[in-house]
Amino acid sequence: MADQDKLAKVLDAVRESSRYASVAEETVRRLAESALTAARGDVGDAVKRTKRGLHEIFGAYLPSTPRYEKMLGLIREAADQEALRDALSRTMSSHASTKERLPILTEFYLAIFDRLDEPPKVVADFACGMNPLAAHWMPLGEDVLYRASDIDTRLMAFLDEALTALGVAHETSVRDLLLGPDPAPADVTFLLKTVPCIETQQREHGWDLIEAINSPVVVVSFPTKSLGQRSKGMYRTYSTNFAAHAADQPWRVEELEFGNELVYLVRK
Repeated sequence: MADQDKLAKVLDAVRESSRYASVAEETVRRLAESALTAARGDVGDAVKRTKRGLHEIFGAYLPSTPRYEKMLGLIREAADQEALRDALSRTMSSHASTKERLPILTEFYLAIFDRLDEPPKVVADFACGMNPLAAHWMPLGEDVLYRASDIDTRLMAFLDEALTALGVAHETSVRDLLLGPDPAPADVTFLLKTVPCIETQQREHGWDLIEAINSPVVVVSFPTKSLGQRSKGMYRTYSTNFAAHAADQPWRVEELEFGNELVYLVRK
C-alpha cells in the first residue's frame, strides 16, 4: 500500500471520531504523517498515535464538547453585568486551561495591562482556547481589535459570535502554530500555556515562536501544576528553561506569578 493510501486511511479513521471532527485539517494531517512514520507504516498503530497526539494538544483541555449554542444564548440573554460575567465564567470553565485562570482574572489582566507602555490597539491571542471571552475583564480601549486563533473550528466559530455579542471588534481564524504564527502585527500577543504544548510536538519550536511573533510585547505563560493539579517541579523546570532561552535574546523580561501560572512579559 502506498504511503498516501495509508495516510488517507489514518485520516479517515481519525475523522470517524466526532471527538476530533472540529480539529483543523492541517493539524490532523501533520500529526498523522508523523504518527505513520513513527509506526513504520502500520496504519492501526498510526491511528492510535494520532489520536493520542490529538488528546494531548486538544482533547485533554476540552473533556467534553461544549454546548456552544446554549452558551451563546446565555451570553446574549444576560440582563446585567453580573449575569454576563456568570455566563462568561460558566463558558470559560468548559476549557481546562481557562478554567484554572477564573479565580484570578481581574488580578491577572490588570497586572499585565498596567505594565504596558501604552494601551494596545491590537491584541493577538494564539492557541487561545476560551481566553478571548476574558476580554470582558481586560482594561481594553473601545477602539481595540482582538485577533484570536486556535486549531478548533467549532470553537473559533463560537468565539466569532460571542465576541460580536460582547461588542468586541475582532478577527478569528483557525491556525496551527507549528505551521507558523499569524504574520499580521499586534501591539501585544498572548501565548498562554502554549509553549510546552508545542514543545511536545516539535522541540525548540515553542521557544522559537516567541521570537517569530510579530509583536513588540509577548505575554508568555507556563502552568506550574498539571491538569491533575500536581506540581511535578514544573515551576523550576519552566523558569530554568525560559531563563536559558532568554539569555541569548535581547529581550527585556519581567516575571509574574499567579496561582498555578508563571507569566513572563517579554519586550522584544
